[in-house]
Amino acid sequence: MSIEFSFMQQGYPVFSGENALSLLEELLNVPNDFSKMLVLCDDNTFEHCLPSLKKHLPSSIPFDFFKMKSGESSKSLSVCESIWQKLTDMKMGRNDLLINLGGGVVCDVGGFVAATYLRGISFLNIPTSVMGMVDAGLGGKNGIDLHHHKNRIGSFAFPIATVCDPVFLNTLPDVEWKNGCAEVFKHALIGDAKLFEMLSVDGCTRANFNSLLHSIQGVKLKVVEDDPFEDGFRKVLNFGHTVGHAIESASLKKDSTPLSHGEAVAMGMIIENEIMFQLGGLNAYSNSKCREVLEKHLTKVKITSYSEDELLEWMKFDKKNANSIIRMSLITSIGSCSWNVEVPQDIIRTALQSFR
Repeated sequence: MSIEFSFMQQGYPVFSGENALSLLEELLNVPNDFSKMLVLCDDNTFEHCLPSLKKHLPSSIPFDFFKMKSGESSKSLSVCESIWQKLTDMKMGRNDLLINLGGGVVCDVGGFVAATYLRGISFLNIPTSVMGMVDAGLGGKNGIDLHHHKNRIGSFAFPIATVCDPVFLNTLPDVEWKNGCAEVFKHALIGDAKLFEMLSVDGCTRANFNSLLHSIQGVKLKVVEDDPFEDGFRKVLNFGHTVGHAIESASLKKDSTPLSHGEAVAMGMIIENEIMFQLGGLNAYSNSKCREVLEKHLTKVKITSYSEDELLEWMKFDKKNANSIIRMSLITSIGSCSWNVEVPQDIIRTALQSFR
């Protein structure tokens, strides 16, 4: 796969493909005139990705790095404070750059830090995971958790560019690969029936990911282009996440080894399809087909540890809700999604009980 100029997101480019890193020197030197850079990474990308990145950074711009702990626990105000302090110690100004080198957590944290430091400095996303390349590194939504509440604090801020080079995926563990693949299937279900059919056969694998990347990114960035600040249509990107975030939040609070975001969202999509089926908005064939495909290609998890009451309480915190009414983004058919669907709690309870 050669370098592709894939899309624009709010006027900023997304470059995807082999050797995309080779664009960095030109991208950073002209016309930005950055005086210094900080590279944000985690334990894993510091070891496996930073050495490759260093080879492509322009020698004319000095840089330092900040290494944070990998995992969801780093999406916290305390970690942000440490990064803000590092930026301050470096005397970083508005003519300087934060580079986010990592997966979903690094892109979420780094984007939020950049958007709030000095009321906003430039940042560049270099996603190193499937999750980062198809979701977190795109679209300009950045955020951190408030204790166990997922993405409770955040901002809309777009990077100067997103550079996706599949070379970083060579060292990605299989568990993280599957974690990101949940978002791949979500994009297909909300906006690309043909992509879902392809995924239903082979799944999202190391062998086919590069050839599918442009289509996967296209779904999200088309939605973002139409509704950059989530006033309406962009809410379709939350399919699977109302139930998924509730499961993830409950797991973060109760489990010694919490579920990953992808595991929770995979189950969230299956349960939300059952909810839409019970509402009469999704036919039996599509509901059954989706469940079969998702359970075949994604990690299947059990939710027996969390009661219906517990999960409903988490869902009541969802940002799509209004006047205490739970609203969801739910597919009406494979490749098409509605948003702001009001869902009675008894329907949610029945759907949750069917997966006990």
